[in-house]
This record gives sequence, structure tokens and C-alpha cells, in this order.
Amino acid sequence: MARRIDGDATAAAVMMAGSATFLVAGNMPVAWVFVQRDPRRRLAMLQAKPMQWKAEQLLFAAGTVVMPVGVVGLARHWDTGSKRRSQEPLAGQRLAQTAALALAAGAPLFLGHLQARYRDPEAFASWKLPMWPFHAYMWLNLAGMAALGGALLARSRARKSDTGILPPDPRWPGWLNVGGAAVFAGILVITGDIPPLMVYAVELATGAALIRQLRRGANRETPA
Repeated sequence: MARRIDGDATAAAVMMAGSATFLVAGNMPVAWVFVQRDPRRRLAMLQAKPMQWKAEQLLFAAGTVVMPVGVVGLARHWDTGSKRRSQEPLAGQRLAQTAALALAAGAPLFLGHLQARYRDPEAFASWKLPMWPFHAYMWLNLAGMAALGGALLARSRARKSDTGILPPDPRWPGWLNVGGAAVFAGILVITGDIPPLMVYAVELATGAALIRQLRRGANRETPA
């Protein structure tokens, strides 16, 4: 049990590290270029901070890689609970695996887009970079969010009457992922764009909730 708790905690910590790295990049001063629409002003902003722009893309890339690794780890160490004959644990595990697959599939698309930004900031500033890799990455991220939320809700139901080491899971991280994916998808459909920061903020909160839950379980496991 302790080994599984440690595995889940490590996976959640990796999720948080990747999400935090992405959020740090998205809050650098040069990130204001993303809300600027005029190509000349965009280029001027990038030319004023060329090294910061490159550093931001590298941090984005790190977060893009690391966060899905955490979800993959979570799926590998997924706790099926004590209700072994119930379909809910199995459904939750499959949804967690689907989430890991979707997030892992989206990462290379965005990494290619980031590489283009890094190498050719002028093309980025003038809106000449193809946007389909970014949109595909976002849709895969939202699919991963929805699947992860469903997995967390299934595990919460499976543990509701569990008398094992871990206390029942809180339901809000699952609903945060499911609801966030639905809201973000609506924004993406209506506007054609959405900051990826919103996804990573949700996953940062999810990782923190998982670690808090696992610490509660560890405290229950430790004899007084």
C-alpha cells in the first residue's frame, strides 16, 4: 500500500511541476505578446526581449512534456479501490489511461509549434505560423482533461464505502476537470483560441488535491 501511495504522490508531484513550469512561462512579461493583435507591435515586443522569448518557449516545452508524464504515472499506479467486482474502478482506470494517451499525443504537436516560435519569432509575430498543430494540441488536452475528470469521479464513487487505508476521494477535482474541459471547449469553438494556461492551472490544482488526499491516507496508515 505504501509503495502505491508513493507512486501516486510522485505522479501528482510531476503533474504539479509540469503545470507550474508552464504557468511560470505564461506569466513572463514577454507573454503580453499573445494578447497583442497588431503584427508590428508584436514584432517590436519580441525584438525588445529576444532572450526572454526563447526562454519562455523552452519553459513552455518543459511543462508540455512533464505534465503528461505525471498523468501517465498516475494511470500506471491507478488505485482500483477495494470494490474489485464493481465496474467503476475498471472504468476509472481506463479513463485515466485515455487521459494519459490524449495528453501524450498532444504534446509533440505543441512542441513542434514551440520550435517554430523559437526559430522564427518574426513569422509568429506576423501570424504566418500554421495554427492547426496548436488547435489539435488544445483539443487533445481538453479530451485528456475530460477523461481524467471522469476517472477521478469513478474512483471517488468506488471508494465511497471503502474501509481501506485511503479516505474517500473529494469529488471536486473530477468535476473541475470535466467542467473545465466543457467550458474551455466552448470558448475554443466560439473564439477559435484559448490560453493553454487555463488547462495547466486546472491540472496544478488537481495534482495538489491528489497529494493532499494521499497525505491523509499516509497519516491514517501511520500508527499513533
